[in-house]
Amino acid sequence: MAGGHQSSAGSVAGSSGSSSRSRNELWSLLTEHFTPPVDCGVTLPSGPCKRIHVKDKRVQIIVERREYLQGSICSDKNCEATTEKVFYKNPEKKLALFGDGKFCGPSDPSLIAKIRKSFTQMVDEFASTVKPGKEENTENLPVLYETPCNGRHCDELIYLWEFGKIEALDRYPKEEYEKVMHCYHGGQAVGHHISFFMHYIIHFFIGTKLLLYNNVEKPPKLNYMYEDSCDGQTFLPYERKNLQLWMKDLDATTRMCKKAFRCIYLYVYWRRKFEPNYNIETDDILELGSDENFWLRCFSRF
Repeated sequence: MAGGHQSSAGSVAGSSGSSSRSRNELWSLLTEHFTPPVDCGVTLPSGPCKRIHVKDKRVQIIVERREYLQGSICSDKNCEATTEKVFYKNPEKKLALFGDGKFCGPSDPSLIAKIRKSFTQMVDEFASTVKPGKEENTENLPVLYETPCNGRHCDELIYLWEFGKIEALDRYPKEEYEKVMHCYHGGQAVGHHISFFMHYIIHFFIGTKLLLYNNVEKPPKLNYMYEDSCDGQTFLPYERKNLQLWMKDLDATTRMCKKAFRCIYLYVYWRRKFEPNYNIETDDILELGSDENFWLRCFSRF
């Protein structure tokens, strides 16, 4: 499938103009993370200057033995070494997206922090513009009960997110909210059900958009976990049948991406209804990877 191209990457998650350009920053940062330089580089002390701090004999020997590093030494005596940075011989030579068969970028806390911030800002922007009472979808299809949730509240909530039933979310009862937020029906493998669901939805959205942004013609395989609900929900129940068209049909792929993203920002909208002090930046359910790297779990090598 001929995917999207970088100039149109904001179309799945927003409008044009400066707002769209700011959203494109996320895909640019993620591309940077998943297309590291070909050579492995060397990790050395650095600071705000982003240059090498020769702070001991070990660093001095490393620099002396690598001519390409000698032009990157910090000469400011007042500049303190506050972090570490990877320095490459040929930083312009990049691996193709997932070209090494891995779905995890190299350790880079600074870049991961930027990715997290960009992602939460984008989600927050959409969640903040949802208009109470405005229905995004007027279809009234039956709820698909696919998980072993005893009270069926999780499946019913996911249905509201999938179809953008904002009016129903506005009327969502507090007692049902408490049940959902304390639902661990799937056992140890699933844990907290909504966290489990959002994990797979977020990774699907980011992974798919990243492929479209980079116009990937031969995408990796989608994780088999999306094929059915297992002990916990992993995808949008009504869209699951369309996964056979994933990265083969651009319109179908874009539609699934949009619906996945809508689930994410409506989840935030829903949380704020019941938690006045809700902070999107500290919500573990929306957390992307570790502090050092990000592993896309929507793909599989097999």
